Amino acid sequence: MGDDAQGLVLGTAGHIDHGKSALVRALTGVDPDRLPEEKARGITIDLGFAELSLQDDSGEEMKLSVVDVPGHERLVRTMVAGATGIDLLMLVVAADEGVMPQTREHVAICELLGIDRALVALTKIDLVDDEMCELAREDVRDFLAGTALADVPIVPVSAHTGAGQDALRDALLTLARQSAPRTARSGSPRLAIDRVFAMRGFGAVVTGTLTGDALHVGDAVEIQPSGRSARIRGLQTHGSTRDHVLPGTRCAVNLNGLEVADIERGEVLSPPGAMPATELADVALSWLPSAPAADDSVSIQLLAGTARRLAHLAPIGPTGRGFVPGESGFARLHIDDGPLPLLPGDRFIARGFARSEGTGGTVGGGIVLDVAPPHRRRADPTLLRELEILARRDPRSGLRERVRRAGFCGVAGEDLRHETGLLEADLRGHLQALAGKDEILPAGPRMWVDAEATHRMQTTLLAALESFHEAEPLRPGMPRASLRGQLPDNVPGEIGELVLARLEAAGEIETAGDVVRRSGHAPKIDEASRAAITRIAAEAREAGLDPPSPRDWADALGISADHFRNLVAHLERDGALVRAPGDLWFDRTAVEALRVKVVAYLEANGEIGPAAYKTLTGTSRRTTVPLMELLDEQHVTRRRGDVRILRKGSA
Repeated sequence: MGDDAQGLVLGTAGHIDHGKSALVRALTGVDPDRLPEEKARGITIDLGFAELSLQDDSGEEMKLSVVDVPGHERLVRTMVAGATGIDLLMLVVAADEGVMPQTREHVAICELLGIDRALVALTKIDLVDDEMCELAREDVRDFLAGTALADVPIVPVSAHTGAGQDALRDALLTLARQSAPRTARSGSPRLAIDRVFAMRGFGAVVTGTLTGDALHVGDAVEIQPSGRSARIRGLQTHGSTRDHVLPGTRCAVNLNGLEVADIERGEVLSPPGAMPATELADVALSWLPSAPAADDSVSIQLLAGTARRLAHLAPIGPTGRGFVPGESGFARLHIDDGPLPLLPGDRFIARGFARSEGTGGTVGGGIVLDVAPPHRRRADPTLLRELEILARRDPRSGLRERVRRAGFCGVAGEDLRHETGLLEADLRGHLQALAGKDEILPAGPRMWVDAEATHRMQTTLLAALESFHEAEPLRPGMPRASLRGQLPDNVPGEIGELVLARLEAAGEIETAGDVVRRSGHAPKIDEASRAAITRIAAEAREAGLDPPSPRDWADALGISADHFRNLVAHLERDGALVRAPGDLWFDRTAVEALRVKVVAYLEANGEIGPAAYKTLTGTSRRTTVPLMELLDEQHVTRRRGDVRILRKGSA
């Protein structure tokens, strides 16, 4: 296997002092117990790492990264930290003791983490006779019969004499070749940090098992949940310097820009903005048969990746269901002592604060489904239906559901990337495929909205437009902004515009400038209004440049001010009247005649002041000033101080 091949990670598990570290040392030549205290006490306290090279008869080589975990009950957190990133499991059981309490808890944890590609190394066979070895083998087989590890190979071996080591290597090679990676090999690169130390002359170094995509020297990265930024100065895997490392690799990352004190075990290294931390998540949960029943929310110690948090779980579903030993369901995870970087598909372990006989403190575990759960009651059937869809862990149907539940608000592509952990190209491909089936729709360059939600919004806007036409029969249509304002306040502008565009494309509406009307709509004028319109037009012609104020005009006509405005607006659209600043309405012919006079005056004199303007209009200041401002608006004149001058090209 070349340097660029994506490898697998083999993890050990088993009871304390069953020979895990000794077996790793015999297979790899590397002592995974690196701490002085570990060597002094003869037990693994922290995670140990080594590289295992396996060869078949043809000489073809495969390399596995080996994670050796501690077996002591008090170090289950460390065991979970190591097991989270593994693809293959080597369960170690000593032939002279058989299945022990931590054997049971480790197997329960591995099941909850979804680890089912495994074998059993039956160690210390040099300490027992053949009959005892066979009894130990049967003990292990009986124990595993009811688990996800039933029928895995059981290989007797001695780390001390070497007996069975060749058979174990062959079994590991077969297992590796038959296994696909368990941990993610796509999406944003993620490194759950399990060690932090300083390297003289180089600065801070973190280690972990890489999942997702590759890391490269020079990459900008972020440490979550602290949000601190750094750049990758160097990369190593099993002591070998690399310019990049692939997922499924145990690696050390030298960081430029951070000190050791800035980083903690349990944090996650990822590209900037790739996975913000959360304090709330909806999860699929398995409650162990040995765990106590609970009617409602329970406090737990949460183990996820290499992190530990205090948290509590609350059941999702029918009221009163609670947590039932041996059953699975959905729950809302509340993280109590600080946010945690999580993504859908992440596995976690829940530990209680009391010890059970079968599985120690472990009470359950499961899979993260949603790191941005909606604000709904836990008993809401809609929430349950959504989680059933997310639990399928199909990226496309999951995205479809996330867009659907956003309703009229839609959801930004960037938010979907954070919620799913998908790479930008993969996310775009899934969204475009859904859009191609008209299940979701793009709204501008960044938003996506559910197609059914747009149908409902279209119905809302058509009803609003119909009501407007009925209430305002004289008006040609509704201002676009006013129509869009009929949607809820939280509907983004680009989604409102999308809905209008779809209505127009379907031939339901027509637009003219900033006015929207139902297709085929024309203003309706009753006899009384038609008579009033005729009178207003005649009176405007007679008044010339000195019309009444709207209030006086409406009173003289015996109509309301609002109805008067509708009538003169209709005349303006027909070209009979012109509206000037100050809410005055002039006969268009009179205004055109004034324009000709003003242009001629300016061509002869260069500028015109208020007094000359008043002489040209033959009216009072009440209408002269609005008329001056009207010709400014029409780009005939331009104000300069107290006078007007002719705009270039106006003649």
